[in-house]
Amino acid sequence: MRRVSVRDALAAMAEFPLRMAARENIAVEASDGRVFAAGVHAAESVPPFTRSCVDGFAVIGADVARASEASPVTLRIVGDVVMGKLAPDGLVRGSCMRIPTGGALPAKADGVVMVEDTIDQGDVVEILDGSDLDDHVTREGADVRAGDLLCEAGTIASPAAIGMLAAAGVDRVEVYRAPRVGVLITGDELVPLGAKLAPGQIHDSNRVALSAAITALGCEAHSYPRVADDRTAFDAAFAVALAENDAVVISGGSSVGERDYTPVVISAAGSPGVIVHGVRAKPGRPAVLAVIGDKPIIGLPGNPVSALVVFETLGRPTLLRLLGISADPLPWRASLSADIVVSTHLEHRIPVKITRDGNGLVATPLFGTSAHMHILGLADGLVVVPEGVGAFAVGTEVDVVPYTRRNR
Repeated sequence: MRRVSVRDALAAMAEFPLRMAARENIAVEASDGRVFAAGVHAAESVPPFTRSCVDGFAVIGADVARASEASPVTLRIVGDVVMGKLAPDGLVRGSCMRIPTGGALPAKADGVVMVEDTIDQGDVVEILDGSDLDDHVTREGADVRAGDLLCEAGTIASPAAIGMLAAAGVDRVEVYRAPRVGVLITGDELVPLGAKLAPGQIHDSNRVALSAAITALGCEAHSYPRVADDRTAFDAAFAVALAENDAVVISGGSSVGERDYTPVVISAAGSPGVIVHGVRAKPGRPAVLAVIGDKPIIGLPGNPVSALVVFETLGRPTLLRLLGISADPLPWRASLSADIVVSTHLEHRIPVKITRDGNGLVATPLFGTSAHMHILGLADGLVVVPEGVGAFAVGTEVDVVPYTRRNR
């Protein structure tokens, strides 16, 4: 088994095309959290007409250019702009119209005088300041022009983006359906949640944690019954999972050992087969990345911490490719509260808890072995210690890669 760096492992997988998730057309108001499968363009300009952004009077600029408190200009009031209706005709030199915030500007008006800069006398109004007329107007299409690209393919719809699209007249959007991801867990020592543990047994926590992480990415996790440590049983279970899903995540069975036959089973299932077996990273050295046809296969260690960390490191970016997303989450910048000292011959990922003090974010390392599940339960993200570095001193500013969460 020749181990490669995490970067090289992902680069090797990038050489192989993966299937894209199926698409569906849905109402824009139902798209929160969904991934756009195509670019979304504005159907209409925003605003769709030139409108006032203050309460005041729509005027012809030449009439009020010299108006001031010392030398006011008097204009006839010839009408009122009503919200939601086309501005009335009738504006001529020497006249004006009352206009509310958001009202449509009359065709011949150059701008708006704020009500605070006027004296309304009923039939006429004195203009005390005729400057900055255009500052009180929002021109048609000042925000968005019809046809503008508003959201690119691969963008996750947010409430703000949905509001933007609705304002631009977009009522339906193309989104990806959630890719179906099979979850296979191996190990004779595992028992379901709720079952009483016998000596030598542990609860199947990886199934729950990995299914939750897969769902949080926007995929549909389909969990299969535990697979016994038996080659024939694993062969059969993997064949079913491969046939029924767009991708398969396997926990356990990837180390170099007598009963760790995951890479062999994957290679026998089709081509191109195993792309990477082993990364120079801790935790997660025995990880497997493979492709069968256009379906990605992600083999994770069995230890709980290792399984989730490797999923975050290799599984997340691989599965997000099915949704057209480049997985490069913006990190938090935080100061270490304690030294990190590790070996230099591997890349290390250290779980940390994020808190805040008077100077900003603080990252507290959570040390332990790959079997200490409480470490990830308390952690907010990971600090990467590159291969060859080996140590970060207390107080060092580090990037913290956040864990996958449903609200990502």
